[in-house]
Amino acid sequence: MLAQRLVTGLFFILGLLGLLWLDASVGAVAIGNWSLPPGLFLAILGGLVVALGAFELTAVAAAAGIRTDARLAAMASVVVMLATWLSSSLPEDFDATVPLTVIAITLVTCLLRFSHGRQVQDVFAATAVVLLCVVYLGMLSGFLLLIGADISIWMIGGVALVVKACDMGAYFTGRAIGRHKLIPWLSPGKTWEGLIGGMATSMLAAFILDAALGFPLAWWWVLIMGAILALVGQAGDLTMSLFKRGAGLKDSSSLLPGLGGVMDVIDSLLLAAPVAWWMLRLSIGCET
Repeated sequence: MLAQRLVTGLFFILGLLGLLWLDASVGAVAIGNWSLPPGLFLAILGGLVVALGAFELTAVAAAAGIRTDARLAAMASVVVMLATWLSSSLPEDFDATVPLTVIAITLVTCLLRFSHGRQVQDVFAATAVVLLCVVYLGMLSGFLLLIGADISIWMIGGVALVVKACDMGAYFTGRAIGRHKLIPWLSPGKTWEGLIGGMATSMLAAFILDAALGFPLAWWWVLIMGAILALVGQAGDLTMSLFKRGAGLKDSSSLLPGLGGVMDVIDSLLLAAPVAWWMLRLSIGCET
């Protein structure tokens, strides 16, 4: 199992680095008098990942007895992700309203779709699942793309490094010295020792990244950012565990050898993305 995780993880790291380099090289793509924000190739990959994640989330909902429209959830989630990303290059009067308008249209579409044929049963639950996918997958993943558009393409990789460093640190620390369960009713494998080890690993990763960039931020602030992203990332992992436990599932799917499903890989990044965007933007604002 560990060998499969390492091989699959290495494959994704290399693929992400390749896309980061490609997007950093291409930059903003001009379309007439308007330019797309940086991150076009990551947005394409993000669309695929978000669509797969939506199918997994709706499958988890189905296992919990809530049936909805997986294709509608996937399409709406991808559109919201792209709208959030594109908002970076829109005029200030429209930048926030575009993704919000897409969410509103999705709500109306769900009500019409699930009440078709004068059906009233399960309309509330089916609509709620689609909107969960839209916000949880579409909007939060859009914040990752905003980090690339508003700050730096390479910073997407930096955020992923810091968040995933916690996952790795928690895993190995927990296996080595983990004794006290963190939340046994939700995630029996997580321990307090693992959480502390994961936070320390994230803080170290953030410090090394800041050093590699020539210390653009104060070292103490970078350590705080690493600790906060570690905690929020673990909260994201526990959020997905909450959904899966409620449906009686261990993994969101078996798509990725050794890792489970797409949601099992990106869950910690989703909640961390908006926190990282705000902290980085505030950091840059304070420095300037």
